Amino acid sequence: MSIKARQWILNMPEYIPGKTIDEIKKDYNLKKVYKLASNENLYDPDPGVIQEIYKNLKDIKYYPDSQCSEIRQKISEKYNININSIIIGNGTDQIIEMVCDSFIEPGRNIVISDPTFLIYEKSALKCNGKVIKVPLGKFRQDAEKLIASVNDKTKVLFLTNPHNPTGTNINYEEFDYIIKNLKNDILLVVDEAYSEYMAEEDKVDTVSYLSRYNNIVILRTFSKIYGLAGLRIGYGIADSKVISALNRIRLPFNVNFIAQKAAVKALENESYVNDIKNKIKEEKNKYYRVLAEDSIEFIKSHANFILIRTGRGSDVIVEELLKKGFIVRPGKNIGLPGYIRVTIALPDVNDIFLANFIEIFSSIMGREKA
Repeated sequence: MSIKARQWILNMPEYIPGKTIDEIKKDYNLKKVYKLASNENLYDPDPGVIQEIYKNLKDIKYYPDSQCSEIRQKISEKYNININSIIIGNGTDQIIEMVCDSFIEPGRNIVISDPTFLIYEKSALKCNGKVIKVPLGKFRQDAEKLIASVNDKTKVLFLTNPHNPTGTNINYEEFDYIIKNLKNDILLVVDEAYSEYMAEEDKVDTVSYLSRYNNIVILRTFSKIYGLAGLRIGYGIADSKVISALNRIRLPFNVNFIAQKAAVKALENESYVNDIKNKIKEEKNKYYRVLAEDSIEFIKSHANFILIRTGRGSDVIVEELLKKGFIVRPGKNIGLPGYIRVTIALPDVNDIFLANFIEIFSSIMGREKA
């Protein structure tokens, strides 16, 4: 090929997606495949949301509301914040990209934990920015080392709470330390994609900090607990001046009509969110119990996934799971070799997975089943 992309594009780290359900069915001649690699909510969305989608399908001939006014108003009421402090994106990925496009210049940097969500790094590099990576400590983001890594070229510090890919959290003490020791001309972006899965006593009420700090950006999504990953809609909350800057580069009609309607309806049913949260908690406890009974190491998670230690047998275990119809996330693809990340699914699927995993793990690792 004689046409060549710009060199910085060729140098970008590549996101490695897992195989699709259809690909796995074809490759392994399977009739049933379970996708446990992308942390979707595998329960069906709120029935009221499905009805809302059907009700509005006839109007897809019109362009969507470019300002996403209805969903922004709903979020404004939910958190008692000014509507001008809210921006809607085609998933939070797009807002992360807008943050870097707006604030990262050549030679400037972001600070992130390592490993973490790849989009932070990709978005900064796209702007000719640099990336400072701070290793996790015992699978947790290290507040002191993150702050110590900030320098006079830093423009953004990214946190994830709960953290992806480990599921660990940032507590109030750690969050306080970070925000109080971060200069007010550096943005603190807190990605809370999985926050709805957290126990209330473990959550940091980041919205309450907005009245005292104007350098916080909070990111949340409808892709996880709300079960709307396929519609691609997320939102950011920040000082109105920060949101104004992001809006200057936001593409018009960036969020489709159906996604907006579905998200509005989703916010009207908190009982659905609480129900999913409780179901996932119960199923996580099942994972903890079964894995502990077989002395298999894992990391307790505040999200809807669990990190399981598979050691030297990881590649073979992942392959054997695929043969059984289970797609999991290999740790080597997310910076954690020797582990797999597994989405907590429906109860019957979890039972089937755990039975197969224990058998495969015991066989590959040369251990007898308990």
